[in-house]
Amino acid sequence: MLIKKAKVQGFCFGVAITVKKAEEAIETRDDVTTLGHVVHNPQMVSSLASRGLKNATSVDDVESGTLFVRAHGLPIDVLEKAKEKNLTVIDATCPMVTKIHVQAEKLKGEGYKIVVVGDPHHPEVKGTLSHVPGAWCIETVEEVETLPRASRVGVVVQSTYSKARFLDIVKALTAKYYEVRAVNTICTDTNNRQSEAVTLSKEVEVMVVVGGKTSANTKHLAELAEMNGARAYHIEGPGELQAGWFAGVHAAGLMSGASTPGWLVDEVAARMEALSSQAV
Repeated sequence: MLIKKAKVQGFCFGVAITVKKAEEAIETRDDVTTLGHVVHNPQMVSSLASRGLKNATSVDDVESGTLFVRAHGLPIDVLEKAKEKNLTVIDATCPMVTKIHVQAEKLKGEGYKIVVVGDPHHPEVKGTLSHVPGAWCIETVEEVETLPRASRVGVVVQSTYSKARFLDIVKALTAKYYEVRAVNTICTDTNNRQSEAVTLSKEVEVMVVVGGKTSANTKHLAELAEMNGARAYHIEGPGELQAGWFAGVHAAGLMSGASTPGWLVDEVAARMEALSSQAV
């Protein structure tokens, strides 16, 4: 069986920066806590935890030490509370996420009613909404119909959102409102991986996508692979692979989400090679 690997693998630059800062923090400090996992990858989360990184669900549970801000960022009120508690804050928010905050604030300052496209429950989106109080948040094109009246609408989008779905939403907003200014804030790495998912899935029968089950960008890659003809499997590690997936398969694709370390992709590739010889 031929295994075709996507050109873009391993951490995106934003996650790489965040992980490096997290490793540096726990090496130089004794009491470092993050709110939620640093990245959506169980192996990396486990590794950081074993080296001393603590995890809390609320800033109220962090009484002292250092608060590490993960790649998704944090809402403004959480950061303000951290300062009130005299916590040291290490901000490792991804630059692409910070860009969304800046663009949203700029549009609001120019008088636009802000629409944030993305999952309202996702930590990144929650952080963005805190920068533009009163903004509307929608996740699907169907929700456009439920939005109130406005004359000028400014749009930003979750960094890991589907580009195709975003364009559909912008089209629907343009049909509804007099003036729409949309800024495509999907990160470059996410866009490149999505493009590769489309291309590669047309060249293979099976696509294996490696990444955390809670990773939005990884989920989108698996969805795109399915939409473009491949049978897709979203896994977190090589232990989930099954020989039966590759029975009679001539070509299989392999790609990863932005929070997946390169060494894990290599392990999956090796396991796929071993299983393909067992498949009948």
